Amino acid sequence: MTAWTEKHRPKTLDEIVGNPTAVAELRKWAEAWQRGRPEKRAVALQGDPGVGKTSAALALANEMGWSIVEMNASDSRNAEAIRKVATRGAVLQTFSDTGEFLEIEKGGRKLIVLDEADNIFGREDKGGVAAIVEMIQKTQQPVVLIVNDYYALTRRSSSLKRLCKTIKFQGIHDDAMKNILRTIAGREGLDAAPDVLDVIVERASGDLRSAINDLESIAIGKKEVRAASTKSLGYRDRELSIFPVVEEILRSGDARRAREAVRDLDETPEDLILWIDQNLAHEFGRPDDLARGYDVLSRADLFLGRVRRRQSYGLWSYARELMSSGVAVARRGRARGGQLEFPYYLIQMARSRAQRGARNSVASKFARYLHASQSLVRTDVLPVLKALFAGDEELRIQLTAELGLDEREVAFLLDEAEASHAVKHLLEKAAKIAHPKAREAAAGRLHAFDEGETDDA
Repeated sequence: MTAWTEKHRPKTLDEIVGNPTAVAELRKWAEAWQRGRPEKRAVALQGDPGVGKTSAALALANEMGWSIVEMNASDSRNAEAIRKVATRGAVLQTFSDTGEFLEIEKGGRKLIVLDEADNIFGREDKGGVAAIVEMIQKTQQPVVLIVNDYYALTRRSSSLKRLCKTIKFQGIHDDAMKNILRTIAGREGLDAAPDVLDVIVERASGDLRSAINDLESIAIGKKEVRAASTKSLGYRDRELSIFPVVEEILRSGDARRAREAVRDLDETPEDLILWIDQNLAHEFGRPDDLARGYDVLSRADLFLGRVRRRQSYGLWSYARELMSSGVAVARRGRARGGQLEFPYYLIQMARSRAQRGARNSVASKFARYLHASQSLVRTDVLPVLKALFAGDEELRIQLTAELGLDEREVAFLLDEAEASHAVKHLLEKAAKIAHPKAREAAAGRLHAFDEGETDDA
């Protein structure tokens, strides 16, 4: 039996409810493809779950007469899978469902839909974002990325922000959602009381898909549903994401709304203060507003410092109050309302994580080799070693072989990319003397630091 969300999915863009501006932008982009190849070959449909992003993409393909190559990035999200399915579909022409060849020149296009594109995380997804960028750069077909958290995707590659046209979908208005539920109930021969629809819509919080699923769940095997049926729905816990919370703090000017938004946020105050600090200057245009905002934020930071020093986490409540309601009422002029930015500090930390890992790994190996502490090696020895690596080929070959340095560690010491020729060349030469007999012939220099070996070994 087909789920109601699929059974009643819109067939054309005109049937998409609640986002007329987004639908108009999407149709305009598709029409540009019909005239040739637009400047932006891909669109990123951004918005919370259940607001119609995927339905809009599928309705667009149906309306334009395009075939669909659909891929869920959260199921198959590594580079190989993306290149195999999405990239191949993006650069090749296609056939219709009846086997007829569809020429691009005659409008025979296909829509590449990459759903949940922001769910490309973790080690198994290595290269996934790069593969998406490559696909968009090479594509001869229109590409749609479906994302719940646009910032989670673009912070991993600035190229995506440049290559994609962003279209934002908003949550469905309560009245529009009730009309849709009422229509679906009529098509299914279901008599749904108005108060039932009120409860479902309130629980959905703009998520139409959840609302339809809730209606279907209480209607199974029934011809009518009344208020008592909604008790089986329970509660839906909806944690707020960071972006609407920062918007409430910086743009609402309402202390109560800002405080309540922070209460439902699953972020520590240490992370939240970075977001507010990054965006405060962009939103507060007047100098006096900025002065008051940063004054309150600095007081919040004092409490966070005391938490770190004393481990007194009860002080978090004071910090939250200052950075939420305190910052919200500090603004007396108008907010600028620009696009919120991801904290630069967190971006830099993410970018340097691999380098810091390589540095610590190298320090650990040299600390054992030199019988010194890792702290001493990091502060005093590594700068000297990097200089020696740069100027003495024989030494760097021997040390690479002696310590078993890998690509990441060698790249750190040489200040080169892991895939560079210099790194590969050094590892190849080190491999030739890694054999025990070769190591005896290469004895010298720092070899005397190893107390377990003598000149007669």
